[in-house]
Amino acid sequence: MKKIRKMLAGLLGAAMVLTSFGTPAWASPDRPVKTTATIDTTKTGSITIHKYEYNGTGGEEGTGETTDENKVPSVAKPLADAGFTIYKIADVNDLTNYYSTNPSELPSVDTYVTQDTTTKKWSIKSGVTVKNTSDEKKTNGTGVVTFDTLDLGFYVVVETTSPDKVTEPVKPFIVSLPMTTKDGDDWLYDVNVYPKNSTAYGSVTLVKKGNNTDLLKGVTFVLQKSINSVWTNVTTSEEDGSNLNLTTNDDGKITVSGLSQGSYRFIETAIDNKLPGYILDGAKTYEFSVGSDKKITYGETTSASVTIEANNEKPDMKKEVLDRTTKTWKRESDYSVGDYVPYKITIDVPDNITQLKDFSLTDKPIGLEDITDSDFSVKYNDAEITNTDNSVYTLTKNADTKGFTISFVPTAMGNYAGQQIVITYKAKVLETAVKTTAGNPNTATLEYSNKILPTNDPKNPNTPENPDEKPAKDKIEDSTVVYTFNIKIEKRAQSTTGDLLGGVVFDLYKAVDTQGADDITDDAAGAIGLDKTKIWHKISTLTTEATGANMGYITQSGLANGEYYLVETKTADGYNLLKSPVKVQLNVQYATKWSKENVWSVDPNTGVKTLIKHSENSTTFTAKADGDDKATGSMTEIGKTDKATEATMTETIINRKGFTLPKTGDIGTAMFLIIGIGGMLAAVYIMLRGRKRA
Repeated sequence: MKKIRKMLAGLLGAAMVLTSFGTPAWASPDRPVKTTATIDTTKTGSITIHKYEYNGTGGEEGTGETTDENKVPSVAKPLADAGFTIYKIADVNDLTNYYSTNPSELPSVDTYVTQDTTTKKWSIKSGVTVKNTSDEKKTNGTGVVTFDTLDLGFYVVVETTSPDKVTEPVKPFIVSLPMTTKDGDDWLYDVNVYPKNSTAYGSVTLVKKGNNTDLLKGVTFVLQKSINSVWTNVTTSEEDGSNLNLTTNDDGKITVSGLSQGSYRFIETAIDNKLPGYILDGAKTYEFSVGSDKKITYGETTSASVTIEANNEKPDMKKEVLDRTTKTWKRESDYSVGDYVPYKITIDVPDNITQLKDFSLTDKPIGLEDITDSDFSVKYNDAEITNTDNSVYTLTKNADTKGFTISFVPTAMGNYAGQQIVITYKAKVLETAVKTTAGNPNTATLEYSNKILPTNDPKNPNTPENPDEKPAKDKIEDSTVVYTFNIKIEKRAQSTTGDLLGGVVFDLYKAVDTQGADDITDDAAGAIGLDKTKIWHKISTLTTEATGANMGYITQSGLANGEYYLVETKTADGYNLLKSPVKVQLNVQYATKWSKENVWSVDPNTGVKTLIKHSENSTTFTAKADGDDKATGSMTEIGKTDKATEATMTETIINRKGFTLPKTGDIGTAMFLIIGIGGMLAAVYIMLRGRKRA
């Protein structure tokens, strides 16, 4: 009987020793044994499992009593959600009969169980008959699960479900109900066992990058784990229970540790307002897995150290105007009323363009009118984009603003993802063009969806309640400005301080490159004193005011810098016409300062973010005072901030008096007549006298 008791104690001790993998350990032969009472076969028993997570080595033999808890290492942690199933392999009669035979060795658990070499899971061997199988029970938050009201007998305890963090389930063990107490003087019907598991945790780093590989701080993600095929949010480390920081740091990184084995995914949920313009890709998931060896698998890579690179996209847009003189693309230029101003808009298309709901460009001019029926081009790689039946974009002329809108079809723009689209067109300078330092801005606005939303992912936190919901739009605005100036004629008699002369008529000409229907050249130009080798366009006919405060003055507005020629066609009575055209050199230097340049603003009501690349110009006008093309005349004083100020070059033109003939019928006329007749008579007399002498 003493031997049986020792073997029973050793049998249970094999289950309760905290070794690395639950390896059986037999009782010491020197364990004291006392006389015990007979087993009460009318009783029932219980098995209480205290499951721990422990990565140390060694352990002490268990006794089945609750005092074994004192033997648990302090660093061991209760392990929740470990599932156990118990299999009854012998009833009380079998147990009694077994021990009555005074056996020399205990039954081995290997007789009853087998382990899958791939999954490492244990199960009852095929062909083994068990008397009863319990339902699986899982340990609670303190790592405890109890099987109570059990018939007496032998039970095989199998860990049938292991938490993901467990590297391998504990080896099954046999429990005898009852077993002897540690002193061997009584039977223990409620047995406590303290198995443990080794665990492994993985760590992964995500780095967030933007355009030009910029590291993005302040991007927030959610981390989810697939639990029973359902994506579930993970907010704390399974290793130590600490909260996970799922917002990128100064280096654009998130590092998450304490991840048990399983499948995970990162999903982007928010972007800091300090990172405006980027498109939140709420549909994209970055999936990875953690193995039992703590290694991370992401895509084709499996390693103990893996960095997931998550890239954000944002479009860009730039607007430019063709400098009239240098023929290069700039932010500002000067043109005349009636000119057709070339513009260029360059759009950087994001890589994820096909997933956006909206992508459109609107152009709004002031003092100009966009021309869309000719010289309008949308190109990629210098080739016109094929737009059959508006398959890629729709162009709409806006009658109210005299601008246009291009509404792109994002799903049709896969060929242009990550590329540049270039739009070129012309705008006509109108008579209503502003002539002041405010200039005539032409503003392009690119609007685009600032989020990509999932369509069939119910556990994704970005999934909208309404599947037809469109995300908000962010904007990029860029402006150019066109200036136009004035020439003022001051007509005086005899000198720069002489009387002002009204009613004097001039034709204003400018040389052009291409001859229009009414332009002149060759002899027609030479006849009025202009260079006959050039083509001349008459801008207007100007007449100085004849009365009032502006008598002797006339102004031509809406002119670009350049050489102009005034041909006088009618002068004041008593004054000679100018024998040659008067050259006027209009050369206004303008310095544009943009008060808003690459500034983001956030609408407090809608949250819509707008990048203002160039806006609200503050301009200074000055006249060029040196060089061959220096301005002629004088320019009106210009204030640096007064946007009502115009640039006006004043040219003073002097007319001088000519000879004045007497009026018909007065005494002067009679004297001329008498003198003329007398001269004729004298001539006749001389002629006749000459003949007589002959």
